Amino acid sequence: MKSRRFGFLRHYKKIKVEGTGFNHIVNKCIRSGIALRNLKWRDPLESTMEVQGEDFGRLKKLAGHSYKMTVLKEGGAIPVFQSMRANLLTVAGAFLLGAFLFYQSLFVAEIRIDGYRTVTEASIRSTLEEEGLYEGARKEDDYSNVKARLYQEYDEITWVSIYEDGRLIKVNIAEAGREGEASVPEETPVNIVAARSGMIEKITPLQGNAKVQRGDYVNEGDVLISGRYKYQSSDYSRGDKFFYLYSHAKGQVMARIPQQLTYYFEKNVRTMEPTGRKTWAIQVTAGDGSFELGDSRGDYEVSVREETVLLDLVRFIPFTVKLIETEEVTLKERPREMKELRRVTEAAIRQYGKENLEQGEDILSSTMDFYEEENVIKVNVLLETLQDIGAEKEIKVKKEEKSQQERIEE
Repeated sequence: MKSRRFGFLRHYKKIKVEGTGFNHIVNKCIRSGIALRNLKWRDPLESTMEVQGEDFGRLKKLAGHSYKMTVLKEGGAIPVFQSMRANLLTVAGAFLLGAFLFYQSLFVAEIRIDGYRTVTEASIRSTLEEEGLYEGARKEDDYSNVKARLYQEYDEITWVSIYEDGRLIKVNIAEAGREGEASVPEETPVNIVAARSGMIEKITPLQGNAKVQRGDYVNEGDVLISGRYKYQSSDYSRGDKFFYLYSHAKGQVMARIPQQLTYYFEKNVRTMEPTGRKTWAIQVTAGDGSFELGDSRGDYEVSVREETVLLDLVRFIPFTVKLIETEEVTLKERPREMKELRRVTEAAIRQYGKENLEQGEDILSSTMDFYEEENVIKVNVLLETLQDIGAEKEIKVKKEEKSQQERIEE
């Protein structure tokens, strides 16, 4: 059956109709002006045909629930344009995905720090952040400024390596050993000498002769454990002279070391008292861009700003949402209390011990003297510490003694 021709670009659908008495539906289509094309009866219960796209809805309405209709194929302009649009959307989506992945690759997702011993990871991260290197920051082509800052900030650091592994930044450092810890080959004869002055508390010679005992006061450079042995030969052909043997002295020497520290504090303490006035704002940061919703400054002469992170994403595009609370305060001054001064000084002493004493060393006692000067309070602290003062010092063996040593070893 052909009511009228379908144009080349006109939208049509090829459908399969299942049911009995389909002649009635064909008659209704003729009366309603619904064009059918390529109508084929396969059997009394199944037929196929083509119908214009805009007539398909009317055909289904005429058929009602007595027939099952299945779309087998679509043709004409609309499917072509739909296919083109789908392809364009696919290309556009792929382009946007590629741009998204490239954009997120420009930012740091994670920083990993290795190799530190005495310098804390928290202080290293703080220094890196001050130089603009932190999770969520844009990656740099050159990190020489970060390396220079680490060398400048920490005398303990002797080597720094910073390199990228994708969005991961690896920071490897090496620290210098403690003064006097440079190792000397085991075969080299050495004495254990005092690296600083102090009173001997305990001496444990593992190899060599102890030259001091508990309670002795020693000065820097004094021999504590000697690697030189004096002996008298039993070879009478060589006479009754005394000869010397040399060894690599080993051991630990703990001594009481007096030390003096000085701290300065302002006489008055500045305090901030809230007035009760506050403002709030939401700060949104995406990549390099940032904007605020609300007033984060206020018209306060003196204020305190507090930020609370509500959302922080760095795995894809760096995206942060913060709640900013700005509170107005008034500044006041009050004299610093002696109890507070003692507490702050004791904390400073403990920090000094953490930074300067090794495992096994300790602060034995401390005394504090306070002096008032102009606008400041000076605190003189006298410490008595227990430290390992032993350091290796190579023994310079004379030529004739060295030949004797070689003959004995033979």
